Parts: sequence; C-alpha cells; structure tokens
Amino acid sequence: MAKLYFCSNDYDACYSLDYFQEQLGNGLTELIIYPAKMVTDSEYFYCAEFQEVGEVGEGCGKMCDKYEPRNGKNGRCRHARNCYEPIMDKPITLSLNELTSKT
Repeated sequence: MAKLYFCSNDYDACYSLDYFQEQLGNGLTELIIYPAKMVTDSEYFYCAEFQEVGEVGEGCGKMCDKYEPRNGKNGRCRHARNCYEPIMDKPITLSLNELTSKT
C-alpha cells in the first residue's frame, strides 16, 4: 500500500504522494504535507463505500444496505477501514520547481 499524506490546509482526507504532485501543476507552486499514521484501537472507522467516518457499533451492520461482513457471516464490514491522523512534527515541502527539475 502506498504511503499516505495530509495537506496542511485539509486534515479531513489523506492521499498518495502522486496526488499532491499532480496538484502542483494546477496553479499551486508549493505544498506542505504531513505523513499519515494509521490509528488503531479507535472508536471510529472510515467507510470506503460511503466515504464517511462513523462510530464503531453505530450505523453499520444490518441497518446498512451495503453491509458485507468480511467473513461472510457477521462482524466487521468489508468496507470498514482504519482512520488516519497527520504526523505534525514531520512536515514535507513539495515545490513545483523541484518537481520540474527532476523530470
């Protein structure tokens, strides 16, 4: 799995490095990003089907028409993922100048 990063102006979603490199050509010349760290043993999960964060035990299961247990019987849904948080003490500066000089 590719390493993920948060942008300094949006901590709601994290993306791959390729995503941010593509953003540099669209009117941006510099971005500050932070590596993402997977959160384990959390009371929250990310639903890949609906692209929303939910609380474990609420709103998922037989009440959801997209619920598909990983083991085929019951338990955690196959759409449930761990949440991520930024590592704030490790900023990375991406620059359009550096990107174009490498190509």
